[in-house]
Amino acid sequence: MLVPMKSPVSARFASICLLAGALLLLGAPRAEAADPPSPTEAGRKNAIKGLKKSIRKLARSKWVHKKTPDLLEKLEALAVHKGHEAGLAALEALPCKNEEVRDAAFDIIEREHHKKLVKPLAAVLEDKPYRRDYDARRRVAHALAVMADPSAIEPLASLIRFDEDAEVVAEAADALSGYGSAKIDKRREPVKRLVDLYETTYNYKESIRPEDKVLRQLATKRYKVYAKSVRHALQSLTGVQLTRPHDWRRWWNTNKKKKKWGRSTDPGSSGKGKRGK
Repeated sequence: MLVPMKSPVSARFASICLLAGALLLLGAPRAEAADPPSPTEAGRKNAIKGLKKSIRKLARSKWVHKKTPDLLEKLEALAVHKGHEAGLAALEALPCKNEEVRDAAFDIIEREHHKKLVKPLAAVLEDKPYRRDYDARRRVAHALAVMADPSAIEPLASLIRFDEDAEVVAEAADALSGYGSAKIDKRREPVKRLVDLYETTYNYKESIRPEDKVLRQLATKRYKVYAKSVRHALQSLTGVQLTRPHDWRRWWNTNKKKKKWGRSTDPGSSGKGKRGK
């Protein structure tokens, strides 16, 4: 029987199909190999994950005061690794109130200064165990300053109030001073809070009413701690160089809704002001 011969065109088409199939097979493994992380990156994340788990367990141990050397050892190992994941792992050490442990933890957190750390840090301020832990709150305020991201402004502004620890207020005000270049709508709330606190504290300090005796003593102490920081924060956030609390109140009442702040927005003042008491 005679076998029909393939035409040159059919043979050429078959060769092209075979070649295309071979190229697809050769290319497939390369595409798949690019998807998973490199062994080094995977190893880094696994190491941080393991250290995070250990730090969390140690810091929340009933015998945490005896676990300090172990915690410091884990934090030292964690410090070798980079990335915001290391900062998140370090934050797990916060339940331990040992100063050395917290120093080591926040050294890592501030070294990374990643915006992904802002939200976890802000959550600490709302967490019940830390509402009277002023050391933790002060450290968080300082760390939020180091983050240098506008998302840190809101949690920092929440610390500007009369019932907050005076040292924490001072730290938060100092931190807010670094956000003078943020959009004006981001700065309105902290400026409002700073003006309110500055004026309220000053008024209580200067009050001569007998019923304000306790508040006067408290306000006098608080004013000494944070007045300078509050004043500097106001000047940095607004671009206006006033000093006295009542001058700031007048300025705020006139300029709070304006779209631009600066010397030109200072009503009837040269911008120099008089120094507060």
